[in-house]
Amino acid sequence: MMFKDSHNEWQPAMGYGWEKGWYLDNAKDFRLGLGAAAGITARDDFANYVPLPFIFPLFSAGYKRATVQFTYIPGTYNNGNVLFAWLRLGF
Repeated sequence: MMFKDSHNEWQPAMGYGWEKGWYLDNAKDFRLGLGAAAGITARDDFANYVPLPFIFPLFSAGYKRATVQFTYIPGTYNNGNVLFAWLRLGF
């Protein structure tokens, strides 16, 4: 995926996410998930896009084919601490 970072620069990220899911009803429409995402990213402001490995927790909440997934990216004092979310549609 590609997204704009906090400095309005493009940041690529690629990797793998594993998630364990639990259905909240008998019809299996509502689902919660918990897992991990790992991969490689790069930032313009960190050594001009040198690849950086990452591993973050992965959380999700879904209804039928639509799922909102998000991860928490920890930071340092007065820097970072980002809740990053995206929408996933299953086909």
